[in-house]
Amino acid sequence: MVESSQGFPHITLRLTRQGSAVPPTGGGKKNPITVVNLGNRQGHGSKLKGSVESLIFDWQDTQEKREQEGKPLLPEKSKPIILKIDPIAFDVEDLRKYGIEVIAELEDGYIIGASANDPELSKLQTKIEQFIKAERGGNKIAEIWEILNGTRRPEYILSPELLNEWEQITDDNIFIVDVGISCIGTKSQFSDYPAEQKPNETDERYTRRVSEWINKRDSTYQQWDDIKLEREDDFTDFVQGYQGEIFNIIDGHIPNSAQLPDSFSCRIEISGKGLKDLVLNFPYVFDVSLPDDITEFVKSETLSDVGNIDFQLEPPESNAPNVCVIDSGIQESHFLLKAAIDSQSSRSWVPGETHTAADYYGNGGHGTRVAGAVLYPRTIPRSGKEKSICWIQNARVLDANCELPKQLFPPNFLSEIVKIYYEQTKTRIFNHCIAGSVPCRTQYMSSWAATIDNLTWTKDILFIVAAGNLPSEGRKIGFTRLSVKEHLAANRPYPDYLLEDSCRIANPAQSFQALTVGSIALSYYHQFPYSSISQKDKPSAFSCSGLGIWKTIKPEVVEYGGDFVIDEGTPPNITYPQNVCPELVRSTLNGGPALAADNVGTSFAAPKVSHIAARLAAELPNESCLLYRALIVQSARWPEWTSADDVNKLHVIRQIGYGLPNVDRALGNAPNRITLMTTGERRIVAKQAHVYQVKLPEQLRSQGELLEILLEVTLSYKAQPRRTRRNRRKYLSTWLDWECSKKGEDPERFLERILKEYDAPEDAERGDKGFKWTVGKRSKNHGKIEGVSRSAGTLQKDWTVVNSFELTEAFSIAVVGHEGWNNDPEASVPYSLVVSFEAIQADIPIYTSIVEAQVATEIQPLIEVQSIVGS
Repeated sequence: MVESSQGFPHITLRLTRQGSAVPPTGGGKKNPITVVNLGNRQGHGSKLKGSVESLIFDWQDTQEKREQEGKPLLPEKSKPIILKIDPIAFDVEDLRKYGIEVIAELEDGYIIGASANDPELSKLQTKIEQFIKAERGGNKIAEIWEILNGTRRPEYILSPELLNEWEQITDDNIFIVDVGISCIGTKSQFSDYPAEQKPNETDERYTRRVSEWINKRDSTYQQWDDIKLEREDDFTDFVQGYQGEIFNIIDGHIPNSAQLPDSFSCRIEISGKGLKDLVLNFPYVFDVSLPDDITEFVKSETLSDVGNIDFQLEPPESNAPNVCVIDSGIQESHFLLKAAIDSQSSRSWVPGETHTAADYYGNGGHGTRVAGAVLYPRTIPRSGKEKSICWIQNARVLDANCELPKQLFPPNFLSEIVKIYYEQTKTRIFNHCIAGSVPCRTQYMSSWAATIDNLTWTKDILFIVAAGNLPSEGRKIGFTRLSVKEHLAANRPYPDYLLEDSCRIANPAQSFQALTVGSIALSYYHQFPYSSISQKDKPSAFSCSGLGIWKTIKPEVVEYGGDFVIDEGTPPNITYPQNVCPELVRSTLNGGPALAADNVGTSFAAPKVSHIAARLAAELPNESCLLYRALIVQSARWPEWTSADDVNKLHVIRQIGYGLPNVDRALGNAPNRITLMTTGERRIVAKQAHVYQVKLPEQLRSQGELLEILLEVTLSYKAQPRRTRRNRRKYLSTWLDWECSKKGEDPERFLERILKEYDAPEDAERGDKGFKWTVGKRSKNHGKIEGVSRSAGTLQKDWTVVNSFELTEAFSIAVVGHEGWNNDPEASVPYSLVVSFEAIQADIPIYTSIVEAQVATEIQPLIEVQSIVGS
């Protein structure tokens, strides 16, 4: 196990100023469709008017038929509606002014809505009349492009796999499905906070206005809770009206674990007749999907001859960090694991098998291998003794077939696991290698992924998840995930096929606040007629790729998970001999050796990143998991093959994210590298900016010394999620991004550019132009890679190589808060920021010189400066 670089620890990043952020400027041109509608009031207004009348007639007709057929009652004053709006200009939250509640916001301007206590849509009809007559208050109708018939709801609500079955569903079919129900009502946001005292307004009057706003905010929270309870009752009555069942219901209520600020989710069993009625007519439903089938884990093929092992694992320190392995159980008595197992905390959630948390999966187990990869990320020692770096905790949720029982709804069992382990044993690192067998959906966040995001928001924890695997061959009928063999048979070469939609990361890897891990190959194998598909350090042939939901960078990092080998056949046969497999601990419950190189998968890449997280938790026990996540990504690098001119960098970032993390860089530095980081909890609100500075010594910036400096920045934050919205700006309560100095920009000019209330001196130097970052702040024309933005997710890394003379005496960087769905000005979010400088020439000792510059400005490093400088 690698020793930390204690001689060169990270030092504290200095917060120099904070204040109101300069508001964004500019506005887009009007959409041509909206412009046409404005110029054709009679035509557009009449079209919408006819759609509304047709919709009301359909509602009335449907209600009469329901009563005749004896179907369950639906909410009386709320009817389903689908609209298409101008996706840029029209604020969906404004639909409440038209008597419409937003149930879910989809892609391309489509909205699933419901009439809000207005079954005649009278408010909308009034607005349409105002638009036709060019009266005040009607112009926004031009931005409502279409009002659609409710029969189109299945294509917007159903998962692709369920939509494929829709036309074949009969009344007597029995389905188990996951359902999402919106429950936010028409008050999706608070009214604007009285931010400024008006001219001539007394202090008493202003204080009263603020107090009234706070009372309204608290009242809105209560209304959301009341709506949740009411819709839970409506939904329960509906399901029971079809003799259906809601799983995991507690005392007649859906568990809080399956609830978010805007919705709740549950798993139900219902007839085909009830399912059709639910999708077509229940107004508050926005998501119906089949439960995720778990990726069929690759089964071991060959066993290695490992010879004699004379190694002893010793227990970790009593206060060592815990890593909870949520998987198929663990062979806890295994001599390579036993000393590290926290056996008192072992639990099983498998129905009928809650008494045992052992790993009963054949072929050497799965959870056992994962646990071993946390402890032994590279190779397993053959002799000597070593102390475990962490405690391993065993949370079993997969059965003996390595399948997730249908009775287990991920939001429920994950919430229970986090509650138990976080509260009872202070566990903060959760390794979750279970992934669905189909590509994640990109319309809105799944309940599984959103639960991980919400748990991460409410607690200081880190979920490390697997990107998912492509099957080697074969697939289930109706499923969209093609196998590697199918891609090769269709003449899609490696690695191009990894960019196909069917190879997208699997649920819940799209989670915004989890750290998602893909796989790269350990080595290249060739022994005629066999050769590995990939090569060393290139994406594994089975590793699912990004981008993730809303074009986030997923997976963020990769580790060595192995590869597939093919022969000369057409199509080729696929195998995975030990030469391409990572060495793993193996369960011996069904016989076989104690360790072997006989299995591959992203499941075995993810725990190697959990190893780094555990090392960070041991070194920095009082710091947040946001910092651990930032340091892991900050330590990641692209492999050498990515530097070739003919390599498409967008393809690289989609396949391997920010690259392969390095435990030494995550924990420490070197003479030619220094990392500065925020410590403790840093929180920021929307429309605020925090400015940090790194003082740079004159000798580093000297025109006479042409030095190339690798500059890396990583921002890691978390926010409260909402499932029913379609992008990060609406999914997150508050979203952040970062901005930094330009070439030659004076620190004073930077402050003026970032802070609303700051004026720079007249003689302050303006920046020449921005550095050419690899990713860039926007997806077009701002980085070396087109089509991706570093700001899309909650983990934002970028890097560039700069000339030392382009830097000024202080490198400035700002974290800026932006309003998401929560417009409460007191709604803050936590973050961690990490900045690194590395001299490309390894013999340039910039660590000591930058530390001395920080000392000169009274910045305190994490340990005594004297010991750093003297080391």
